[in-house]
Amino acid sequence: MKKRFLILSIILLTAAVFQINAATFKMASLLPEGTEWDNALKKMAGDWRTISGGRVKVKIYPGGIAGGEADVIRKMRIGQIDMAVLTAVGITAIVPDTFAMSMPFMFETEEELDFVVEEIAPIFDEAFLEKGFIMLTWSKSGWVNFFSKDRVVEPRDLMRVKLAGSVTQPELAEAFKGMGFNVIGVDLPDALMALQSGMVDACYTAPMLAASYQWFGIADNMLDLKIAPVLGGIVISERSWRKVPDKNKEEFIQAAVSMSEGFYKEAVRMEEKAIDVMLDNGLIINNQDSGTRDNWRDLLGEDFSGFVGDGALVSTDSFNKVSSMLEEFRSRQ
Repeated sequence: MKKRFLILSIILLTAAVFQINAATFKMASLLPEGTEWDNALKKMAGDWRTISGGRVKVKIYPGGIAGGEADVIRKMRIGQIDMAVLTAVGITAIVPDTFAMSMPFMFETEEELDFVVEEIAPIFDEAFLEKGFIMLTWSKSGWVNFFSKDRVVEPRDLMRVKLAGSVTQPELAEAFKGMGFNVIGVDLPDALMALQSGMVDACYTAPMLAASYQWFGIADNMLDLKIAPVLGGIVISERSWRKVPDKNKEEFIQAAVSMSEGFYKEAVRMEEKAIDVMLDNGLIINNQDSGTRDNWRDLLGEDFSGFVGDGALVSTDSFNKVSSMLEEFRSRQ
């Protein structure tokens, strides 16, 4: 009897340990289902399941069905969502200083961006941890352009129309307003409706998103000028991360990083394809005039005062760090 009781106890204990280590993570994503982005996430989810021997599963909620980024972040904080794919908008909502890597006209090349992200990411990773989140991987996927219903080339052109701005970044909206732009708060899943209704006339987005969400069908003018890099990342709440067996954590991170690196290579091809598809369906590309970039850059000022400083989106300290890193990189070229 004692032997039978001992065996039963071992079985129950083993089952309990398995239950403790088993977890199904709910992952929110704004990326449309069936896109290459979405498929890459599904592969990562499969990798996690394999690495953990089936103990950790990831259920993806694509296409914004879990809500906009503000809602998703709130749900992560209260445990309704475990992890999320966030754009720069969502990342900045958690750690505002990260916008130093996404400010308009801060970077000119991929090489500059790569150098700065590599240098400053560990600092920002600590900031996420302090807010209760783990940054599993940073990602980049091209550059942002202006899309508008009418031709926009110079700053004065954009000042005449209503520009969609994220509701999760009121400070950013205020910065643009301070420079003379008419910014209307819109959450990403509602952008198409806002364009259709005339609530807004222009948006600030990546060509792949403009194509995927069909925004270009209405905002069919694109300015051929790189405004800012498209940065994002995969974030998991610290609460949920604690459920992952320690022995699997490093491999989970590597799977996320591998997904991000592979996706970037594909993103370059996808962006070219997206632009070709949009051109075939009525997109008009407006080429920048001589001095256009300088006109936009001059609007921001040398110190980016609309975005940097007390009460602004980015602290002076973080801005100075990024600026110093850029100067260091450029001095080597």
